[in-house]
Amino acid sequence: MIWAWVLAFLSLGVCLPLYLIYKSSLRLPLACCFKSLGTVCPLLIALVAALRLNPQFAFVAAALFLHAVADYTLEFSLPVGCAFFMAGHLLYLLFFVRIVPVSLLHFGCLFVLLALTALAFWRWREAIGKRMPVFAFYAGILCIMCACALGCLSLYTVQGLLIGLGGAIFFLSDFMILRRILFPSVRTLSWVIMITYYIAQLCFGFSCLYF
Repeated sequence: MIWAWVLAFLSLGVCLPLYLIYKSSLRLPLACCFKSLGTVCPLLIALVAALRLNPQFAFVAAALFLHAVADYTLEFSLPVGCAFFMAGHLLYLLFFVRIVPVSLLHFGCLFVLLALTALAFWRWREAIGKRMPVFAFYAGILCIMCACALGCLSLYTVQGLLIGLGGAIFFLSDFMILRRILFPSVRTLSWVIMITYYIAQLCFGFSCLYF
């Protein structure tokens, strides 16, 4: 288990600071490498779990791989990066519904997340403009994935808690990113956004160690 905590430290304590440092110095390709490596750390946790504990954790490893690719490409192309993120979300979704079948809890969580999303989109409709269909499609997939993650809380296990926590934090992180995209002039702490993102991914990765 120590090795997993070492990977968590590398993600939050090494990759995140180096990403922010190189990004602030406008060395974007190098910054993106460290940003992607921050997601590779939980990917390695899920990959080891898939190889040594349960093959179904390969869904999580594959999702994290796609998100690592998205972390790099997002800085250069928003549509391409979002496409990789959505593909990763779908793999997470498949994993979550395999361990917890869809129930009323899932629909309740989905209703709340969609309501919060609709409220945010209504308030930011002028800034979103013609990008509304694209953002709405991505947000829909995000809400379904996060609702299924929150549904795992019904397991009443460490794994379920980690997945549910990861889903909630992921939702928060993505909406902070959306706010930064829509309002670049508004001061946003990049480290707050990235630390929540990495914590969410680490929650998903660590959940593979408990089943």
